[in-house]
Amino acid sequence: MTYDKFLQTAIEAARAAGQIMREQMHQTYRVQHKGPRDLLTEVDMMTEEAIVRILSARFPDHDILTEETEAPPRRSRYCWIIDPLDGTNNYAHGYPVFSTSIALTLDDESLVGVVYEPLRDWLFHARRGGGAYLNGEPLQVSAVGQLTEALITLDWSCDLQTRARVVAAIGRLADHVGTMRVAGSAALAPCYVAAGWCEGYFHLSLKPWDAAAAVLIAREAGATATTLEGRLWQLDDPDCLVSNGLLHEPLRGLIR
Repeated sequence: MTYDKFLQTAIEAARAAGQIMREQMHQTYRVQHKGPRDLLTEVDMMTEEAIVRILSARFPDHDILTEETEAPPRRSRYCWIIDPLDGTNNYAHGYPVFSTSIALTLDDESLVGVVYEPLRDWLFHARRGGGAYLNGEPLQVSAVGQLTEALITLDWSCDLQTRARVVAAIGRLADHVGTMRVAGSAALAPCYVAAGWCEGYFHLSLKPWDAAAAVLIAREAGATATTLEGRLWQLDDPDCLVSNGLLHEPLRGLIR
C-alpha cells in the first residue's frame, strides 16, 4: 500500500467533512456540554460519521481513533486518528476558525496528515519524508530569528489549573515576543507555523487527535516540535511547542 492511497483517502474524507461544516454553519443544530467550557455539536457527530464511513470502507482492517467516540481495543498497527471538527467552540459561536484533522499512524508514528480549513478551502497535507503542502504548494517555516519579531500562537484549556499555567506563560512571553494570538484550533495553528505565518505555537493539554496530523505537517515544513522538557513530541504528550526551530529554545525556556 502506498502513501498516496492513504493520503488521497484522507483528503477525500476531510473535504467531505468540510462540506458538512459549511452547509451546517448557519443552520440550527444541537449543542451539548461534555464538561465545563467543552462543547459538542451535532455537526461534530455528522462530520465524524462521514469521515469514518469513508475510511472504514477503504481500510476495514485499520483501527480508528476519534475525539467523540470511545476507541475499541487495538487490532492493527495502523490507526487513523481523527478530530472531525477541531475548534468546536469557534464553530458554535460562528467564529470562522475551525478545521478537520485526519492522520494515519503506523505504530503510533504519523505517516500522513491532512488538516482542512473549509471556509477558505485551505488543504494542508504531508506525508512522512515527503514535505508539507498547502493546496499543492510547498510549505517552509519562517526565517525569523529574533523573539521581538515573532508572532506566537497558543490555545487555552478547559481545565482551570492548566489555564493558570497558560496565563503565567503569557506573562513571561509578553516582554520578549513581538505579539501573540489565541488560535482556537490546535490542528490549524501548527500548520500556520509550517506556512511561516507565525513563529511558534504552544498548547499544554493536547490530545492525540489535536495534533497527530498538524505536527507531521509542521515537521515536514522544517519545524521543531517538542514537549516543554525538550523531548520530541509524541502522540501521548499533553504539552507541545512547535516552532520554526530558530526560536525554539528561548521560547521553551520562557513558556516553562
